[in-house]
Amino acid sequence: MLFLNPHLPIFIRAVLIASTAPTALRGEEEPSPVSFRTTIAPLLLAQCQGCHGAETAKADYRVDSYTELMRAADGEPPRVRPGQPTASLLHELLVTLEEEDRMPQQSVPIKPRQIELIRRWIAEGARFDGEAPSTPLVRLIPVRQHEPAPEKYPRPLPVTALAFSPDGTRLAAAGLREITLWNPANGRLLQRIPNMAQRILALAWSPDGSQLVAAGGIPGELGEVRVFDPSTGALLAVLHRAADVAFEVQFDPDGATLAVADAENRIALYSPADFSRFRLIDNHAGWVMALAWSPDGKYLVSASRDKTAKIIEAKSGAAISTYGGHHDEVFGVAFRADGQQVFSAGRDGKIHVWKAGLADTTGKRFGAEKVAELGGQGRSTVRLCMAGDHLFSAAGEGQVRQYDVVRRQPLREFGEPGDWVMALAHDPFGSRLAAGGHDGMVQVWNTQTGERLADFMASPGWGR
Repeated sequence: MLFLNPHLPIFIRAVLIASTAPTALRGEEEPSPVSFRTTIAPLLLAQCQGCHGAETAKADYRVDSYTELMRAADGEPPRVRPGQPTASLLHELLVTLEEEDRMPQQSVPIKPRQIELIRRWIAEGARFDGEAPSTPLVRLIPVRQHEPAPEKYPRPLPVTALAFSPDGTRLAAAGLREITLWNPANGRLLQRIPNMAQRILALAWSPDGSQLVAAGGIPGELGEVRVFDPSTGALLAVLHRAADVAFEVQFDPDGATLAVADAENRIALYSPADFSRFRLIDNHAGWVMALAWSPDGKYLVSASRDKTAKIIEAKSGAAISTYGGHHDEVFGVAFRADGQQVFSAGRDGKIHVWKAGLADTTGKRFGAEKVAELGGQGRSTVRLCMAGDHLFSAAGEGQVRQYDVVRRQPLREFGEPGDWVMALAHDPFGSRLAAGGHDGMVQVWNTQTGERLADFMASPGWGR
């Protein structure tokens, strides 16, 4: 009971009495029930499904749908007991003091406030608020719908990303809130895939051509990586979400892992089979601008605004080598075909060649030691593209340079001095190189002869 001094002014006594009244009597609303679809499902997808999904179900425990999450193994009680968080295995695995048993074991720890949301959801009855309980989490989570692209572009749009299809018949280009697909032989528009965020900064095809992935977002507001079926344009998944743009997306050589880099200084690894994330790597102190896989798919090299490039082991997520020789922002990276050397480039206008730091046959590591420079870049080098023993670099003055990386010699230049080159793509099974410019122009060359094969403005309807 509250005892008040009778000599206090009436309005003060009224305030004190109101402040001690039950919440419901003060007119405050109870918190809304925790939604499985918008709150619990994204947590499970990001933190748990990598080890407990359809592809990999450790301890026969799956969380890739509501049905699987609520399933009881033979001879075991239900893993989620509605209304009883402390009796639910899901909750117990998150809060146990036994470090070896605590989940997740191979992902970023779940924050206390997130665990509290899971506890509340179970306490409130572990309700499902979607249409079908068997729906995979990646398709259950609400997807943001973006504004449509203009039917006709009012002005040329800078081409910030390009990617050849595996068979070389289609060239994907970054558009305004869309991906555009072109015939690289004649520049004819083949298809428009909508429902992308404002900017697209990277594109990648799966090796079998069944998925087309776009990374980008809205600067300072949203980062997304979206996966599409390129034959129909259907959205398959929103793979990665961040508070700022995603800069890069790369399939490993086998197409079994998809690596993403973003402006939250992170690298994330996903399974293209079920779109689950199985590793989040937070090893840089600045935006991660570019990624490249080693030829054997065991390592990644990353380029960052923190003025370093790093070799990262994909299996563990550990950085095994760091190169800091640029002393400025690093924008592009590539592995040599034998995996023993790395090429990195950035604001200093030089391509640095350095030992990858991978173990040799005796197990001894080489270390990130600089061995050479490829000069003549002039201004900042924003893109690198590797094809066999040839390296292509896009510098600021509108030209692309081709190098023989074995001899470390320049072979030829493509294009003419002009606007910035912002995107490069090499035909996986051919001898064609495509470059996208800040002026909206895409040019395609034969890399053996230097002949320009096609050029077109990649802005649908502009000039008509």
